[in-house]
Formats: sequence, structure tokens, C-alpha cells
Amino acid sequence: MDAKVSIILHLLRLSSLINRMGLRLIDGTGLSSVQQWQLLGIIRRNEGITLGKLSEAALVTKQNMTGLVERMQRGGWIDTWSDPHDKRITRVRITEKGKEALEILHPRSMQSNEETFHAFQNEELERLDEMLERLSRTLRIQLDGEEQNQE
Repeated sequence: MDAKVSIILHLLRLSSLINRMGLRLIDGTGLSSVQQWQLLGIIRRNEGITLGKLSEAALVTKQNMTGLVERMQRGGWIDTWSDPHDKRITRVRITEKGKEALEILHPRSMQSNEETFHAFQNEELERLDEMLERLSRTLRIQLDGEEQNQE
């Protein structure tokens, strides 16, 4: 099998496995998806992030982000407000409930990461991280170019 095809197949399987592992980790927190966990983490690291920047960081369309944010807001995980300098911009912050969920998830995810990566040396992990980032950047550029051509 072509190495490129094999890599794509491995990545697809890994995506499914990572999602399944994430669902186990969020069990009991009240979050309904791994994506909600991801968004909480992004928002916590970027307090007051705009919906546009949140969409970019999570690789989610603005239309889908609106629904995700509304559901998370109804669940009490996050708050939104209009930017006082530009009312067209909506900003997002994490609530205490959201912070509590992340506090529960932190030790779980640390233990899971230790178990998942125990067979790898630090140099291997750093190299893998670099290669995956390069692949991610290439795919984003490719998709952005295709989306611009469709407009």
C-alpha cells in the first residue's frame, strides 16, 4: 500500500479512537462532546476571544460555531457579550461551571496522555508533533484555497 494512503487511513482511525477516548474522559462532566471540551480549553487560554477567532482556532465554520456556542451558553459553560467598541463582534468567556469541568478533566487527560505516549521518547514526540503540525498547516492552506476558488 502507498505510504500516503496508509498514513491517511491511520489518521482516520486515530481520529475515531481519539474521539472515543475523549468521550470516556468527559463522562460525568456534563459536557456532551469532545468538541465542547476543546472549545472550553481554547476559551480558557484566550479569555474574551471573538467568535471569529474561536472558529479559526477550532477549525469550525462560523455558522457551526454559532450553534455550538449557543448550546454551551445554555448549558452554563460559557458567557458571551458584545464588544463595547464594536457591537458587531461577540466575545466569549468561560464560566465557573466551565472552569470546574476543565479542572475535573485535567488530571484525567494527563493520565491518559501518559498512558498513550509511554512508549515514545521525548525526541520522537517532538518530531511527530512537528510533522503533524506541518500536515495540518498544508491541509488548511489547501482547503482555504479551495474555499476561495468557490466564492
